[in-house]
Amino acid sequence: MTTLGRVLVTAKSVAGSPAALQWLREAGCEVVIQNTLSPLTEAGQIEQLRNVDGLIYAMEPVTATLLEAAPRLKVIARPGVGYDTVDIDACTRHGIPVTIAAVNDQSVADFAMALLLAAARRIVPAVNGVQAHGWERHTGTEVWRKTLTIVGLGRIGRGLARRARGFEMRVLAVSESRNAEFAAAHGIEFVDLETGLREGDFISLHLPLTPLTRNLIDASALARMKSGAFLINTARGGLVDEAALAQAVRERRLAGAAVDVLCEQGAGSTSPLIGVPGILVTPHMATFAQEAMNRVALAAVQSVVAVLRGELPQGVVNGDVYLQG
Repeated sequence: MTTLGRVLVTAKSVAGSPAALQWLREAGCEVVIQNTLSPLTEAGQIEQLRNVDGLIYAMEPVTATLLEAAPRLKVIARPGVGYDTVDIDACTRHGIPVTIAAVNDQSVADFAMALLLAAARRIVPAVNGVQAHGWERHTGTEVWRKTLTIVGLGRIGRGLARRARGFEMRVLAVSESRNAEFAAAHGIEFVDLETGLREGDFISLHLPLTPLTRNLIDASALARMKSGAFLINTARGGLVDEAALAQAVRERRLAGAAVDVLCEQGAGSTSPLIGVPGILVTPHMATFAQEAMNRVALAAVQSVVAVLRGELPQGVVNGDVYLQG
């Protein structure tokens, strides 16, 4: 029986979605699921991808060397919005579209607001104390009518802005693209990064990781933040100089931080943010709401099937691949 193509799934969110796997199989795809406890070596990836037409990956590096060894590969899909581990230029040269599933924004906006509230009210140390049969009460700070600076007013940033306005927060936005209509409707002020850092009681990051944004929040930026402010990061760990942030919180120049992403992720991470009092670290789980996981899994497999059928998929990040002769 001829199949539409062989699809390798390494993303647990897709491998754990019966609806997504059914969609692939009913479209005529042969599905190969490979989940490992630790990232594969490049040699291991090459062996896996040698006879694969589609890849739905977690966050493994996809290098030019890997692509050279995968002549059948026609599409790479990410069940999420991050793709900084993929050599996009190499994919474009090989004619391989890379797609993202940009349908998890409301889940991440929920989580960013949850981190903000947990950090401000010191909920986690209070819970941990009671779990240890103590009864220590922790004094935090109110969120109501404070100033929130959102760095990156994309879909997630806009979702957070809506939630923040429910707390009557003053919302500042640092963004290259300025949606004047949205800003007017929700009372958002556009500012430069300098102003946003200086005036924000809470700074929340919602940017992709690029050479221009790497270490955007470095020691200098942290020094320009308001004394007693909080930093929230649900975007990419590389946006922040982690050692500088840990020092700023230890020295109590900042009141705290809450992050869902690290430069080095996974069990055993040596990130300097882990274990610092006042810094909450969660294991990259902002999209881990059941509704969002189902949406991204289906979006990822639908993109793969579209490409294998010769159709234009949704969420292509390297659109130039379709302009090549």
